[in-house]
Amino acid sequence: MQSLAAQLALSGNRSLTIGSQGTDVWGLQVFLELSSNGGLATQKLSAIGPTSYFGSITQEALAEYQQSVGISPASGYFGPITRAYLSGHE
Repeated sequence: MQSLAAQLALSGNRSLTIGSQGTDVWGLQVFLELSSNGGLATQKLSAIGPTSYFGSITQEALAEYQQSVGISPASGYFGPITRAYLSGHE
């Protein structure tokens, strides 16, 4: 069963990258804070908290998460590859 944060991140059914805004970005940020390995990028994101804006810190935290679960490329882009992974694993 998917977490609420993962559901929110997937609900927009759109790709998220630098400059994206909205509740799906907020959901992604919460998901990253709760699900990531607690690396430096995630710690920076947690210190700020969810903002609903996809900036460089969100990109770094997403890339860190992608790398930790074997998503390739771990680019910090929330697109079809990451969406498919979350649909099947969270």
